[in-house]
Amino acid sequence: MTRFERLMIQYPHLDIKEDSYMPKGLSGLYFDNSIRINKRLLAYEKTGVLAEEIGHHETTHGDILDYNDTRKRKLEVLARRWGYEKIVSLDKLIQCYEARYITIEDVCTHLEITDTYLKSALEFYNVKYGGTCTHKNYRITFDPLNIKPI
Repeated sequence: MTRFERLMIQYPHLDIKEDSYMPKGLSGLYFDNSIRINKRLLAYEKTGVLAEEIGHHETTHGDILDYNDTRKRKLEVLARRWGYEKIVSLDKLIQCYEARYITIEDVCTHLEITDTYLKSALEFYNVKYGGTCTHKNYRITFDPLNIKPI
């Protein structure tokens, strides 16, 4: 079972479907407990998109499609960050280290995400924590990714 499928199972109350008729350029859409994921995406892309759409369910309400509205752009970012913390959590990064997945490619393969998604998540953590953080007796540096026991 893929990470995408496992993530879907965690949210049985949401109507999650892959849609081959989504408009070009639209990866995912959340509306009223329903999520549509562009079926044409690569498998690892779907994981990140689904996490963000679930993030909309968990963090936002109403129509936020008007990106000219600053508040709505902030809600979009909030959902994306929620997805990062769900898919690329600090615990998951430590699990990768403990399993000796040390390259970006290894981490991406293990987490079933794209390198672009991982790099964006690490940029988010870098800003959030100021470059490094301590979590469960590990020091995590985000740029470049480096995890060491303390």
